Amino acid sequence: MKTIHLVSHTHWDREWYRTFQQFRLRLVHLVDGLLDILAADRGYKHFMLDGQTIVLDDYLLMRPEAESTLTRLIRSGRALIGPWHILPDMFLVSPEAHIRNLLAGDRNARRFGPKMPIGYMPDSFGHIGQMPQILRGFGIDNACLWRGLDDQPTEFWWQSPDGTRVLMLYLRDSYSNGASLNAGDPAQFTEQIKQAADSLAPHSAAQDLLVMFGTDHMEPPRGTSKAIEAANKGLADYRVVHSTLPAYLKAVQSQIAKGKSEIPVVVGELRSSKRSHLLPGVLSTRMWIKQRNHACENLLEKYAEPFSTFANIIYQPAPNSSFILHPSSLLRQAWMLLLQNHPHDSICGCSIDQVHEEMRPRFDQVEQIGEEITRQSLEALAGSVKTSDQFSVISYQSAIVAFNPLSATRTDIASAEISLPVGVADFEIVDEAGNVVPRQSASGKTAEHLNVRVKREELGGMLGMVHEGRAGNLAIQDVRFQRDGAALRVEVVVAENANPRLDAWNESLRKFQEFQEDASIEEFHIRARSPDSASVTFAARDVPALGWKTFYVRAKESQPEEIRVTPLMKILAPLARLPFAQSLLANLTQPKARPPYVIENEFLSVELTRDAALAVTDKTTGRVYRGLNRFVDSGDCGDEYNFSPPPSDLIADSATLRGVTLARGPVQQTMTAALALTVPASLSADRKSRSKETVELLVTTTVTLTTGVPRADIHTRVDNRAKDHRLRVCFPAPFHTDAASHDGHFEIVKRPIGIPEFDDSWAEQPRPETHQRSFTSVSDGRDALTLANRGLPEVEVLERKSGDGIEIALTLLRCVGWLSRDDFSTRKNHAGPFLETPNAQMLGEWEFDYSVIVGESGNWSYQQAWNFDSPLRAVSTGLHAGTLPASGSFVRVDNAAFLLSAVKEAEDGSGWIVRGCNLGGEEIQVTLAPWRKFAKAERVNMAEETVARLKVGRGGEVAVRARGHEAVTVKFVG
Repeated sequence: MKTIHLVSHTHWDREWYRTFQQFRLRLVHLVDGLLDILAADRGYKHFMLDGQTIVLDDYLLMRPEAESTLTRLIRSGRALIGPWHILPDMFLVSPEAHIRNLLAGDRNARRFGPKMPIGYMPDSFGHIGQMPQILRGFGIDNACLWRGLDDQPTEFWWQSPDGTRVLMLYLRDSYSNGASLNAGDPAQFTEQIKQAADSLAPHSAAQDLLVMFGTDHMEPPRGTSKAIEAANKGLADYRVVHSTLPAYLKAVQSQIAKGKSEIPVVVGELRSSKRSHLLPGVLSTRMWIKQRNHACENLLEKYAEPFSTFANIIYQPAPNSSFILHPSSLLRQAWMLLLQNHPHDSICGCSIDQVHEEMRPRFDQVEQIGEEITRQSLEALAGSVKTSDQFSVISYQSAIVAFNPLSATRTDIASAEISLPVGVADFEIVDEAGNVVPRQSASGKTAEHLNVRVKREELGGMLGMVHEGRAGNLAIQDVRFQRDGAALRVEVVVAENANPRLDAWNESLRKFQEFQEDASIEEFHIRARSPDSASVTFAARDVPALGWKTFYVRAKESQPEEIRVTPLMKILAPLARLPFAQSLLANLTQPKARPPYVIENEFLSVELTRDAALAVTDKTTGRVYRGLNRFVDSGDCGDEYNFSPPPSDLIADSATLRGVTLARGPVQQTMTAALALTVPASLSADRKSRSKETVELLVTTTVTLTTGVPRADIHTRVDNRAKDHRLRVCFPAPFHTDAASHDGHFEIVKRPIGIPEFDDSWAEQPRPETHQRSFTSVSDGRDALTLANRGLPEVEVLERKSGDGIEIALTLLRCVGWLSRDDFSTRKNHAGPFLETPNAQMLGEWEFDYSVIVGESGNWSYQQAWNFDSPLRAVSTGLHAGTLPASGSFVRVDNAAFLLSAVKEAEDGSGWIVRGCNLGGEEIQVTLAPWRKFAKAERVNMAEETVARLKVGRGGEVAVRARGHEAVTVKFVG
């Protein structure tokens, strides 16, 4: 006799076709009713709260008095929670976000009782290949999911690229295969549950079958226990138990362990749409969400967490400092806000408009916390670098410390705001050796903080507000005096969040005393202002891995450039105040761009060609890549879930060039092209073609080449005036290949070009568009074309129609007006409610960043893409003593195949965590060397539980082995 495990549950979409607060009121009603059932019916044994602990927070904020009841039920095993905090989309958030999610779920679950040890992911739109490794990192040896699989049996081994396996509990007939059971009619219930079990039995190697009694927002039926009793009386071949996923798992594992069941192995990503919708169009729906999320994740993972960790160990703040000690709890709050935007209906952009508007303030708050923690951490670290005594020359005025968040040494662009001392009109940037570094700069603003007139007898009170050269967060930098009859003008230069110049302050105090004793001075006119400032951009060479490098600001005599005065300019000079003359003079003094439009650095030459595309020449090999950055627009009659070209489509791919601007500086050369692309305004009324009415998409695209950097960085702004369409930008490669490499989750994923064979039985047509994180790369084994991006996750690699190679097509915008429809060809049936979503048409101005990298394939290209994704940050500081040398690495990694993904304070505060992944397929040994020696090091799992003690070398380094594609976590203590 086979056993049917009936699992009562609800699938709780926190926000979707209703807002969070509207759904929360339904949640309150659901849990209120559940508590009543569990109290009144001892035969109703278990209920699963969807594998996510956030439902407890949402409910208890409205019903705090129910916490003790819920805690008792969870501890007794009648209510099951976790292991996730929220159920995320698997592809659209980072691997570190998945780890923070499981850490948060573990933290939250511990408040109430045990967490459910099931890798429950019922409704995610496909699954990343490294998820078995992540689950194992939290002690979870199984996965339970629905989408992304096809004809596999209900039990098999799911294996990550590193070899880690979990037992898959495949929800072959969905997480709702028992949702229609009628508990109010025991006879019908019996027949229905038999049908559900009969559907699964041919595909199961075990004697135990899983029926999920619930679906989206479904409340628990009150007659469940009696219906189970009736089914057990009426079924001859099955026994029904009111069960849980852990109980079902235990039964299946027992049979596998006894050798009664042979089950297959499935390796890597799960992305099939044969039996269930994969809904791949969400990769590009409401692209602004993907961009904001990427920016927030990158801010927390690459800047706020690592640099605040180092700053809290190194920096010793003054007693009255505004520096926040131990900010890990603040960053945890930022993560909790960000995780609220990670459920699949939120991050995927497939909800009603109001839901996504309510995501904006969460992103805003994450950025506010992350940027402030990053600012204070970098300033503290810069203040800890020994910048004095580097040179004995008096002309050195200040320092700039550039910080590299990545695990490889790099040369890249850096920018900082610097304050210029009084009397310094011009300056230059030099490195540690005194070599001049090319720079570009623009003047900044001078802010006035105080402008007051006081009598001589009031001066003492004013001076009493200054303590050791500081007035609040303002530090005295310079004080100058000028007598004006019976008044004395006092010019004070102050800097925010800087160290005071005590010599200048003490000297000014002496002078104040002299002037205060001068009876002829009746009034003091005191003006405090910030120093003259400049925004400086320079090429920071060889900034150490996960480290810093110091550059210096040196005063120099300014030499104004000679301006050639033409005869026409002489004629216009007397009329210079008139608007038409000002316009003419501006045109005369600014050089006009004329073809050929070319910019270059030592690595690349970029030309804007007649077809408004780019030709990029690799100066190392001489290979030319033509037709790059070509904009292609097509129709879309799909919905928020799926792209679908209309039956009669019209492709617009011939942009008109409206204007070109070139700028050539000592650090960067830029070329800006103003383009117009004429496209249909929308779909036709019957949605089978595009409209005859047209509009112009105005596109401004700027290409930047930087000295010392082998990339062509592109910033594109699009004024979208059309509806029902998709805009992509294409990059052809002059070679063929059958697969492309995509930056993924703890791996570089190699996917074949094209789609698998399919027929009309498939639930959804497979699509060639796929997911990427930081880049997609194609290569013929000799050369490579790599396209990096910031927060643009949808890409396609396709054969060119001309047959002369392949091209990478990057999606910028996908514009639709419906949450779900059922009248297009690429998907069967609805995927959600039939609701209009006008904001998903993405009208208005949008901006995008991506970068072209040509040259050798593999790690070199990948590193340049990661460099683009995570820019250097630079901080201006004074000349001072410090505990850190002028340059160095906080953590040095000796193997280029090992990519760091996290540096953070340990969850329990006992040390700090370093995590990285071996991106290669072979086992390696990697050495991690912190900037100083720590007393102890441990290898820990992703839950930060100790796995093994590590030997600490004389210099503080530790060596660990990493299997191919394995993520390794180390904790340093002491």
